Amino acid sequence: LVAARIKNFELRKNDRDYHVNDTLVLCEWNADGGYFTGNEISRKIKYLLEDVPEFGLKEGYCIMGW
Repeated sequence: LVAARIKNFELRKNDRDYHVNDTLVLCEWNADGGYFTGNEISRKIKYLLEDVPEFGLKEGYCIMGW
């Protein structure tokens, strides 16, 4: 869905101190076989939402858009 530009956001733990203009490299994971396929796609972060627990976003997590 990311490659088809249908999904343009990601919800994840902000354990890498993400910022706007960072490049996120998403690596495809084969859940059945338990390995990375080697397929990757990069997206530049244009929007970052964090630290808003009143909207249900847990502390330490962020939503990033590209």
